[in-house]
Amino acid sequence: MAAFDWRTHFAPFIDYLNNSDQKAWAETLTGQLIRRFEDNPHGDMARWQAALEALPKNVSANVELNSSAVTVASDQPLNQQDAEHLELGLRGLMPWRKGPFNFFGTHVDTEWRSDWKWDRVAPHLAELKGRTILDVGCGSGYHCWRMAGAGARQVVGIDPGLLFMFQFLAVKGYLGDVPVDLLPIRMEDLPANLEHFDTTFSMGVLYHRRSP
Repeated sequence: MAAFDWRTHFAPFIDYLNNSDQKAWAETLTGQLIRRFEDNPHGDMARWQAALEALPKNVSANVELNSSAVTVASDQPLNQQDAEHLELGLRGLMPWRKGPFNFFGTHVDTEWRSDWKWDRVAPHLAELKGRTILDVGCGSGYHCWRMAGAGARQVVGIDPGLLFMFQFLAVKGYLGDVPVDLLPIRMEDLPANLEHFDTTFSMGVLYHRRSP
């Protein structure tokens, strides 16, 4: 199995930054990704990539972003081989923290009920439709998908956990080219004085900080 092709994966977002008058950020981010994936790769990368690649590919899938569980569904039930691959892939991406998710009828019982948090926050939000959003500490990207479902124009989640990135890709793989991205970086890695986003979320982050 080939190594994770991070350059191809992040190329659309790098191009987006270059075309959005954010060339300095694009250059900085590229250097950060080189250090993350080439200079100091995580020892579990191959295992997580194998789990991601095990998920059923040749199925017609629809993704629902506006339900409590972000749901990947198909009009036809999975055949036995695809069902086995699905279980192999989802188990290989454990533990699932933020969620819940549902893949082809298999409910992923995540550690945290992020839908409860979203339901409490959503009534107090300004309109998200058409906005460019940053989600700091996004975990697996559950809230990024809910923000996209609320009509955001662009959503960028950041979280240094690489397992979270692969969990995010498990959903994105069924959506194709959508303006939702997860960057495996810390908030300290963002450019200083960044003026790019209309809305910034930071939910469940402060208590992880040594000096909030």
